[in-house]
This record gives sequence, C-alpha cells and structure tokens, in this order.
Amino acid sequence: MELNQFNELTAAELRDEWKRQGVRGDPPHFKQALVRGIAWHLQEQTHSKLDAGTRRLLKAAIRKAPMPASRQPSNTHRKKRDHLSLPAGTTLVRSWRDRRHEVTVLEGGRRFRYRDTEYASLSEIAREITGTRWSGPRFFGLKKLKQSA
Repeated sequence: MELNQFNELTAAELRDEWKRQGVRGDPPHFKQALVRGIAWHLQEQTHSKLDAGTRRLLKAAIRKAPMPASRQPSNTHRKKRDHLSLPAGTTLVRSWRDRRHEVTVLEGGRRFRYRDTEYASLSEIAREITGTRWSGPRFFGLKKLKQSA
C-alpha cells in the first residue's frame, strides 16, 4: 500500500493497519496521527532505525538546547484562573456522541464525581469522555468562547 492511500482510509481501517504493520504501542485516536505513525514505521523498516550512538547524540542535543522564548515560564504573563463557584451537589449534564454524561460537583467546585470516580477538574473528565484535551468548563457549557470584534 502506498503512503498517499492511507489518507483515504477511515480511522478504524487505519487502526487495523497499525496492528497489521506491527507498530509498537497503542494506536492514537486521531486519523492524522495514525497516518503519521504508520508512515514513520514504514520509513523505519525501509531505511532502518537510527543507531544507538546517533539516538544518544540527538537526546543530548535536545537536553542542551535552549528553550525557545515562547516556551519559557513567565509569571508576568500568567493569567489567573477563575475558580468555579458551583455549590456542592450541583449536577452538570452533557450529551456527547449520543451519550448522556452527568457530573456531580463536590466541595464547592474543587472536586467532581463522574461514574463513581472523583476528579480534581472538569478538564480531566472532559478528556475522559472525549479522549482529547478540552477546557472542562467550556465542555460543560460554563464558559463561552470569547467572540472577537
């Protein structure tokens, strides 16, 4: 199969191809990540993996490389998080992919219960439900996306 043909496959077909090719690890959820992972695996098979010495050199170079200014931690630009002020016992409901998900607020918005498990944030629960990173308050409709003027 040619690399450009992978883009025509569904995510389920790509996961099957991932397993058939023997790619290590669990397949990712996103179609593009599946295509890239399979392509990387095929490239390794065709051109061989990097030798151990080259891998060590690359890892050392990454450790010694300066962090880009955009990734530097800065307390001056850090935005203060708004804490949710939801009373304990409040139930948040969200439908996702034809399933109803209910979350109970505990400890004044600092802990949450979803499916008999406690979580420290709504974002953790949103990730559990969707498999991707979400703003928990936005996922549950507590914050709206800011509209640009």
